[in-house]
Amino acid sequence: MYISKRRLRLAISRIAVIAVVAIIIIGVASYFTLFGPQQMQQTPTPTPAVEEKPSPTTPAQEKTTPKAEEKPAEAPKKKLKIAVVSDIGGRGDLSFNDMAFKGADEAARDFGVEVVELISKSESDYLPNLRTAARDPDVVLIVGVGFLLSEALLTVAQEFPDKNFAGIDTFTQDLAKEKLGKPLENMLDIKFEEHKGSALVGALACLAAAYYNEQGGEYPYIGAVLGIEIPVLWKFEIGYKWGCDWGLKWYEQKFGKRAPVIGEDSRYGSGEGWQDGLFCKDGECWYKGRVLWTYTGTFSDITKGYEAAKAMYAKNAFAVYNIAGPLGLGINRAVEEIAKSKGLEMGPPFWIGVDANQDWINPGFVLASMMKRVDRGVYYATQLVIEGKFRDVVKKYDGVLTLGIGTVVEGIQAEGISVSTLKDLDEFIELGLQAEKLTGKKVLPMDPEEIKAKVKNMRESLPDWVWEAVAELEEKIRKGEVEVPMVVTKEAVEKWRELLG
Repeated sequence: MYISKRRLRLAISRIAVIAVVAIIIIGVASYFTLFGPQQMQQTPTPTPAVEEKPSPTTPAQEKTTPKAEEKPAEAPKKKLKIAVVSDIGGRGDLSFNDMAFKGADEAARDFGVEVVELISKSESDYLPNLRTAARDPDVVLIVGVGFLLSEALLTVAQEFPDKNFAGIDTFTQDLAKEKLGKPLENMLDIKFEEHKGSALVGALACLAAAYYNEQGGEYPYIGAVLGIEIPVLWKFEIGYKWGCDWGLKWYEQKFGKRAPVIGEDSRYGSGEGWQDGLFCKDGECWYKGRVLWTYTGTFSDITKGYEAAKAMYAKNAFAVYNIAGPLGLGINRAVEEIAKSKGLEMGPPFWIGVDANQDWINPGFVLASMMKRVDRGVYYATQLVIEGKFRDVVKKYDGVLTLGIGTVVEGIQAEGISVSTLKDLDEFIELGLQAEKLTGKKVLPMDPEEIKAKVKNMRESLPDWVWEAVAELEEKIRKGEVEVPMVVTKEAVEKWRELLG
């Protein structure tokens, strides 16, 4: 196609103008990019630099450096939990269950864990309570409280192998060996030397009875009210009877005579094997029949505890040992009736507390308490989990940890048995205050200071030789100089019942 020269020159001119405008636009854009808009402002004429000094009240402006890129805040760590599944009764029994929760609360205080409480109102609650605890991803330890949870713990510990389980007074590992051929790696049965603690209060009761008989009393027996007949209670029963025998033999050695009434009376038996009120077999004689005892078949029916104790006090039992948890309240009721009818301010009759320091429940009428430190069992189990030692201990001790007199576990002082003292009374008065909050009912019988004064007065009413004898027995147990029988089989309990009644 033909294009004139004039039109050609006009087209070229337009293209050149467009190119020049484009170059100007690109240049301006580049300038703004490199120097920013503030560079286009007019700058003042420079003046000589003067050093700026900070004023006395205004700090010098510090040079700032660009901050490093901030990382997003980490999500807060979840709080670890321990779960406690109670035996029947739960909080407020002032004994076994309350001691377990006390240990959990102390572990929460010292290790920063959260406590999950699961209360069992019947045996059918054991499995669902344990499973509920195990399903919580933050729970690192599940504690089952009581012999009766053994089977349920075996089931749930297998279902949740990544969880740690502990049982107070349980025999879960025995079941595992029997049914699975090996112990569980995540389960720790925590047991106690109840037989040794029971021996100490048995000696105390019979020696105190001997002292009151010296003053003209007529106390031929001490007593024991027990719960369900299970192996762990055999340890209490025989240890208590053995301790009474040891105490009366100690009296005989110290004073060169039999203890009055409880040591010399022939009412306890006659015929083959009997000799002057003692039962003799295989060259050794025993103070048989000094302990009245009853298995009530329950750990919850307080009325049965009352009825069993009342029958023993009717036979002039000096003191009755509570080996049935809450049934101690029934024993106490029987004592209160006698005290009220006779206008007594202090025993006898007495009763003996169990698991916790129960001296405060009826001060002046509780001779002492055999403290089975269930609280320490829960506390130690938690400590082992927090320190990463739990499964090592399970492996080392074949899944069974026994707490007693002088026990040390992996460098941790782990004693679990003692006789109550004035020193530890305060923390157990606190247990009563907590029970008041839980139940909404009055639990403490009087002001805490009055409680302590009455307990102190009762203890000081006994001669020093009584307490010295109990301390001597404890020392001999620690050193292995005497061996308190630990009875856990039917055959063994029948053998010792033949000797001690």
